[in-house]
Amino acid sequence: MDLPSNLAFVDIETTGGSVTYDRVIEIGLLKICDNQIVKTYQTFLNPDRPLPDEIQLLTGITPSDLEKAPSFYDVKDALMEYFEDAVFVAHNARFDYGFLKQEFLRYGVKFTPKQLCTVKLSRLLFPEHRHHNLDSLIARFAFEIENRHRALSDAKILWDFYQRIQGLFPKEKIIQTVSFILKKPNIPPQMKNFDLSGLPESPGVYIFYGKSGQPLYVGKSKNIRERVFNHFSLSAGNSLEMKIYNQVESVEFIETAGELGALLKESEMIKKLMPLYNRMLRNKEQMVVAKKVQTDGVFSIKLEESNFIDQESLAEIMAVYKTRRAAKEALVNLTKEYNLCDKYLGLEKTKTSCFNYKLGKCSGICAGKEKPIKYNLRFIEAFVNSKIKSWPYKGPIIIKEVNEHSEKEEQFLIDNWCLVQKKDSEYQNLEGLEFDYDVYKILKRFLLRNPHQFTPIF
Repeated sequence: MDLPSNLAFVDIETTGGSVTYDRVIEIGLLKICDNQIVKTYQTFLNPDRPLPDEIQLLTGITPSDLEKAPSFYDVKDALMEYFEDAVFVAHNARFDYGFLKQEFLRYGVKFTPKQLCTVKLSRLLFPEHRHHNLDSLIARFAFEIENRHRALSDAKILWDFYQRIQGLFPKEKIIQTVSFILKKPNIPPQMKNFDLSGLPESPGVYIFYGKSGQPLYVGKSKNIRERVFNHFSLSAGNSLEMKIYNQVESVEFIETAGELGALLKESEMIKKLMPLYNRMLRNKEQMVVAKKVQTDGVFSIKLEESNFIDQESLAEIMAVYKTRRAAKEALVNLTKEYNLCDKYLGLEKTKTSCFNYKLGKCSGICAGKEKPIKYNLRFIEAFVNSKIKSWPYKGPIIIKEVNEHSEKEEQFLIDNWCLVQKKDSEYQNLEGLEFDYDVYKILKRFLLRNPHQFTPIF
């Protein structure tokens, strides 16, 4: 095994960040053969749309530079020669690749080179560094650059970086890292006749099936094709991946518009299909719900096994656990961290004070030595991270996602952490919503990371 002999170091400038709407305005290329530059290429491209002021300020490119420049159609054949039999190398390669793939697609040209991302390369080789953007690489290695944010200059920096790492690391290490990023899939022998060419490079869910159509595994990804091949490329080093590799005979996929749709569809399909290797979400299993109750004015916990959470009881639910054992282990830790009482947390049955009070580890709420209000405040603090959060909005909200590659669009109506089901294009009545704890966790994390990606309905 050796390093790829043919590489195309690429950088582009665009009118903006939308693959669907924005266009490439400049491209710079270095063609490398056997670790030597054999060709360079740079051109402006007429995007046939206005050039935003912020792009002019960032790049120094002006409308007059683009006015008489060729269109992408004019240069597509020349560009394709650079990429023929070459690995596509770019910084944040998905961005550059996505734009060029879309440009070629407008003219019916298939563009699917292998991709080597130098951001990933830097992260794997220099894990001690926090930042891996191009400015960070320039500063870290004191690279000289004439025109930052210009395509050919930035592409040359990537070539400088590639050369530098070959002098810093053993060749075997570079080969191993590059091979890992390229993720060359080792297609399972029982899938040799199964057509994988239709796997999309878009968000969604994929389903592996084994013999007689048995569901083996349901997964989600922002790039279905990449993730499926990643399963196969990593199969030798992971026992779960190896089990899937040895049994999978076919794969299906469901495209979604974005991350939220993929997360929700994955949860739904796991519960519907009960695949063999999805242990975390496979069943609508019994949950152990820790409910807050009051005994003599003191907050305490009552554990209940259930496969359904009543919306009206959400305020009293302090935590949800997979098993009773997991619940008790968590409660034991909380007694230690927040000085809570084993008796009131249901960990110890006694008519007198708890054993920890005798050891001096309980403040004595069980012996009448502590005021309930003081104990209750610690109790609330102990469960603040595990408690089901109150719905933070005045009413229902709509979350909309759009896939810029396929222009697929989805919207989700959410009320009180419940996903309102759709029937055709009409939403059903908001009454009688079913609370799903897994959906709650998905929505909570998504809204925390995307606090403005919704429309309120008052």
